[in-house]
Amino acid sequence: MKEKPIDQMGLREIREVSRLRMSPEAWEHVMGSAESGTTMRRNQKAFRRFLFRQRIFHDITNPDTTLELFGRKLSTPSLVAPIGSFSLIGERAEAQVAEGAGRAGTMVFASHAAKSGVREWKEATSAPLVFMGYLSRGKEDVLRCARLAEELGYAAVGLTMDTIEPVKIVDQVPLSTKDGKPRRGHPSSPKDIEWLKHEVSLPVVVKGIMGAEDGRIAVDAGADALVVSNHGGRILDFNRAAVEALPEVVEAVGARVPVLLDSGIRSGGDIVKALALGAKAVLVGRPVCWGVGAAGAQGVERVIQILREEIKRVLIMTGVSAVSEVTRSILIPDTADPVERLR
Repeated sequence: MKEKPIDQMGLREIREVSRLRMSPEAWEHVMGSAESGTTMRRNQKAFRRFLFRQRIFHDITNPDTTLELFGRKLSTPSLVAPIGSFSLIGERAEAQVAEGAGRAGTMVFASHAAKSGVREWKEATSAPLVFMGYLSRGKEDVLRCARLAEELGYAAVGLTMDTIEPVKIVDQVPLSTKDGKPRRGHPSSPKDIEWLKHEVSLPVVVKGIMGAEDGRIAVDAGADALVVSNHGGRILDFNRAAVEALPEVVEAVGARVPVLLDSGIRSGGDIVKALALGAKAVLVGRPVCWGVGAAGAQGVERVIQILREEIKRVLIMTGVSAVSEVTRSILIPDTADPVERLR
């Protein structure tokens, strides 16, 4: 059977094409999670706890999906997550992700663990960029990259701080995809946030927050934005889903800084649910991997386009005129048996 053009594929089709085109090793890494995989599965299933409140008597036909973040206008709240393993998918995958995101009008969070450096990401895209550093690579290198990011016009810089233990894929800690060296953890301290805040004038983002207390500590130390994330289920098995932790973080600090959500996004409906629970935007990881694996930059652009189309569909069907107008009032808790719901 002849394969559809990428611009006619849905997300499930893109996922399957990507699975067939990636090497088994790349697919295992992209789709892998720590130990039993419970956290990764919970990330997705927790979104099922919320249903939408449908409204049809209104005149909304083209809701506004744009937003502003770090002073940059974006076409969609679907942002590219900081993934260090794009290079496993293909030699040019990082540049293709950057190019596709630029075409789609979204923002890229560029990982310190990626093979591409700060300058290479900038040269590859028109998208606004956020550099996300890993302290395990040394404060000197984080600072070097952050200062270069500032010089090159990045929108923000930040720290991924939940890697006090390294990522696991099932029962193994994989070698770094950046340089092939063993991965290391690094203790996290609010002093690290204070340090980076003192060294740069860009907004400082802290990723890896999973509770109100850590959220308050990060913001008190100078964080200008938080990312609620359990690292896609690759750090702590039997953790809460990121979306389960989101409301308490928003309640604790949402009036002071933007709160973003990472981990578990698989549809535009998931994104609208995250916005309704207080997120300013979301970071999309594995679906972007599927896009670049299936069709390079065009595949990434298509994934972001699909998510935007799905967001608009949900907004129309719930009577909301813009992503900035989404509130918790559009959600209804699912009263089904919780054990059945999470199967």
